[in-house]
Amino acid sequence: MRSLAISLMLGVSLSGLAGCASLGAVPFAPQKTEAAIALPAAPTDQQTGEPTWTEPSSDRLPTTNWVDGFGDPILGALVDEALANNTNIRAAAAALAAAEAGAKAARAGLYPTLGASANATRSEAAQGSIGGASSFNLGASLSWEVDLWGRVRDTANAGDLAAQASNADYAGTRLSIAGATSQTWFDLVEAKLLRDLAQRNVATQERALRLTKRRFDGGVSGSSDFRLARSALASAQATLAFRQLNEGAITRLLETFLRRYPKNELAASTDLPFLPPLTNAGSPTDIFLRRPDLLAAERRMQAAGFSVDIAKKNLLPRLSLSGNGSTAAGALSRLFSLDNLIGSLSAGLTAPLFQGGALRAELARNEAVLEQQLEIYAGIVLTAYREVENALYAEDLLRVQEEALQVSLDEAIKAEERLEQRFSEGLASILQLLDAQSRRISTEGQFISARKERLANRVRLHLALGGGLYGQETAREKLPKPRLLNL
Repeated sequence: MRSLAISLMLGVSLSGLAGCASLGAVPFAPQKTEAAIALPAAPTDQQTGEPTWTEPSSDRLPTTNWVDGFGDPILGALVDEALANNTNIRAAAAALAAAEAGAKAARAGLYPTLGASANATRSEAAQGSIGGASSFNLGASLSWEVDLWGRVRDTANAGDLAAQASNADYAGTRLSIAGATSQTWFDLVEAKLLRDLAQRNVATQERALRLTKRRFDGGVSGSSDFRLARSALASAQATLAFRQLNEGAITRLLETFLRRYPKNELAASTDLPFLPPLTNAGSPTDIFLRRPDLLAAERRMQAAGFSVDIAKKNLLPRLSLSGNGSTAAGALSRLFSLDNLIGSLSAGLTAPLFQGGALRAELARNEAVLEQQLEIYAGIVLTAYREVENALYAEDLLRVQEEALQVSLDEAIKAEERLEQRFSEGLASILQLLDAQSRRISTEGQFISARKERLANRVRLHLALGGGLYGQETAREKLPKPRLLNL
């Protein structure tokens, strides 16, 4: 597979990183860092030359509302409930609110700061004199760092990018919970169908045991047949208990996704929904614009680039302006007067001379963090490619598996019916009947699981492609309000 070099403007060039050791003596702002990362290229269409998945597409699948596409109204209601109540989503919303507040605080450094002070003094009268004297003084101060090198603006930009990354994290959490809720719902329906199958098998084995007992009592069959029938019934009962245990665990898991108490009260549907047809899979380039985890990683990578810039500029001098005013210099109305503050304006220039290597160590740390973010981003890209390719590859194979199991089940049912009739007529042994029943039960269970796996694989495909409606960042407009605890 060919390789593709993707250049990303991070706010600070890898070639520039090598020359940072002499920045302390440079009397001008350092260049913005650019970092390049080489990624494997996605396959391209031989005719158009455009990137494409291994499966053709006529439209872009990620734009769809894939939950409604399953045609299961209960699933749609459960996903909506999970998106409104899930604890992980609420935690991600709180993290986003904190990140946005942090971005606002970082951007405040672009503006001057204004402060006020007040003090009061009282002097007692000399001995033998009457009364004393009191004085009150109000003061105002103004300070502002002149952003000579763009360090303050880089700090603000890094804060904005951190908030945007948190926004993508929030979208990613919503998408993850929508996918987990859907897959767990399918797991629950599968568990119910398998539990129903186990119950039918218990009834079948009870019927076989009664028939075997009649034959044993009539001297037609020996005790071994009767014991085999009882063993088959006990095995079916054990399987039923296991199926019930599994169904209860899945039910409680789904209830916790919904922020409900896990009471094992959620009822599953009587059957799995039909799988909607797959008509398209979009383009590999779509995931760079749609997958929340890629968007979050890209923004953190850019923020890391700005952090390198900031660390470089911390080696350079800083120019600060300050002004003070007080009521002692005039009337109270002139305390916050611009003319009054400007009249006392002073400038200060500071430069780092010796910090024990702390500033340069911080620069080296931020460079390492940038390299780390580059590799994290590359890893997420490769994971995204793999997830989409795996899901697309599984589409046809899972369909073939389901169709083959359908044929196998039909034949197993007919064989069981025939052997049960022959057994009742005394023309077949208990071992033949039990073997036929076991084959039918096993095949039917596999068929149910194969149907569920195709649904789960379709969910995985939607998640890998970016989640469509459920991975969009516009959902942040409906953030749940945090609930404060009374401690």
